[in-house]
Amino acid sequence: MKEEMSINRIVPNIYSDDLEKSKDFYRGFLHMDIIMDHGWVLTFASKKNPLAQVNVLENQKKEVLNNERIFLSVEVSDVNGMYRKAKELGLEITYPIANEPWGVRRFFVKDPNGATINLLSHNS
Repeated sequence: MKEEMSINRIVPNIYSDDLEKSKDFYRGFLHMDIIMDHGWVLTFASKKNPLAQVNVLENQKKEVLNNERIFLSVEVSDVNGMYRKAKELGLEITYPIANEPWGVRRFFVKDPNGATINLLSHNS
């Protein structure tokens, strides 16, 4: 029997016009740890629950398309299967599946409300 695809975690993503202020807020106010810092994207995690996370991305264009300041990342067990399923269902794919240099394979799809969902798996 084929194993069903599973969701491993869901992380909100927030565009920031000031990453330093974001660091002050998430580290200083919420007491979260920075667990990833690529300069343009920061991942903060709860000290007690490391899967409670938020990503803050630099708003490099100084504008947000369709006023989307927040979108979701959904880590899944089979991103290739989810990509095939999205195509079969005729969903709006706004970023085709790709291997990213920071170690994830991902694609973007729109939900029925117009929200962007970043579906990804970590490369092993």
